[in-house]
Amino acid sequence: MSAKASRPWDALFFDFDGVLVESVEVKTQAFAEIFKQYGRDIQDRVVAHHRDNGGMTRREKFRHYYEFLLEKQLHDQELDQLCSRFAAIVFEKVIAAPEIPGAVDLLKECKKKVPCFVISGTPELELREIVERRGWTEYFVETCGAPDTKHDHLKRLLGNYALNPAHCIFFGDAFSDYQAASESRIPFIGILPNPEAPLLKAVPEIRWIRNFHDF
Repeated sequence: MSAKASRPWDALFFDFDGVLVESVEVKTQAFAEIFKQYGRDIQDRVVAHHRDNGGMTRREKFRHYYEFLLEKQLHDQELDQLCSRFAAIVFEKVIAAPEIPGAVDLLKECKKKVPCFVISGTPELELREIVERRGWTEYFVETCGAPDTKHDHLKRLLGNYALNPAHCIFFGDAFSDYQAASESRIPFIGILPNPEAPLLKAVPEIRWIRNFHDF
């Protein structure tokens, strides 16, 4: 984005996994590892659902897999244990994952010019530590995660910072990102690896780019 851009952006909003960091497969592999004990069929169905439902929180996914795939009751304590195991598997790998090309260059250019926010389905405390460990805290006004929804975060941020939705952009890679942006009337740009991405199958008319060098 050039300082000479004719349109005055009020703010930029970013999902995290798959948008700023190439970490989607890290979490795919974590789900595969956790459900390996239930056999290849269950494992494959978990992975397929995870890939098709980016942006859905891990707690929602675990509940879904137990109820609809395993047909087992999942108690809160067991859910907490699954989430802790998942976090232990992915945490250091997400910190070490490469950035989406051009992400840091864009964040550096926007620093002190355009406020930037992370809005993710990752638990907020975990997300903030990941952002801090990557040395990115200075680039974001706020880093927002679960349990609040992306829609709720956007509604709060637009109000608190008196932002004009039409003068913002939401960068995402999942239908939940697109839906949250649409509900808040924020222009959306997909960060997607190829034309076969699940989001494009669901919403083929969206504008999308492969990385931030294309922005």
